[in-house]
Amino acid sequence: MIEPHLKALRTRKLQLITSDAYGKPQFERWGKEVEYFISNHIHPFLSPSEVADLQKGGTRIDDLVRKHVAMAETRDPVFPTFSDHMSPSEFEAFCAEELRRNGWEARVTLQSRDQGVDVIAEKDRMRIVLQCKLYSSPVGNSAVQEAAAGRAHEQADFGIVVSNQRYTEPAEQLAATNGILLLHYRDLKDLSTLLHTTQKA
Repeated sequence: MIEPHLKALRTRKLQLITSDAYGKPQFERWGKEVEYFISNHIHPFLSPSEVADLQKGGTRIDDLVRKHVAMAETRDPVFPTFSDHMSPSEFEAFCAEELRRNGWEARVTLQSRDQGVDVIAEKDRMRIVLQCKLYSSPVGNSAVQEAAAGRAHEQADFGIVVSNQRYTEPAEQLAATNGILLLHYRDLKDLSTLLHTTQKA
């Protein structure tokens, strides 16, 4: 029952585990999602005797769900490569996973989205915020403004816009003025090098 929904569960986990202002992971929303999944996609298909057998054996269904998700995370990433069929939230999860593959501690954040932050990442005492834009046309000024606001709000070292598209000339000018990096998602694998180069410049 869990296996067919693993990709969706892993995506939701990426989206729902956030950190408080002090960097401590917050698991409440992920816990509620697991409860919702169990109530709507597992319990309706179990007989009373099956539920009783699980309880007798001391097996908690939520533990099984979490265990399957954790095992799948070690097996393979949710989004190993970019796809034109991704949704904006899947693109955010992809960017976070790409950073994790390259040594960053990265998480998708929903709670700060109104402050221009889609992903927060840390590595080597460096804190960055990403504004992820999955567009069908060039990215404009608003993304740069959101990234600048997000950097200030999160007290990050760098504010970055990541997209699958190019950037407009006004966006590039505004980014240069505000110290915001404009990247293509392919640049994420080399982000550490790019940031160290930027720091030295």
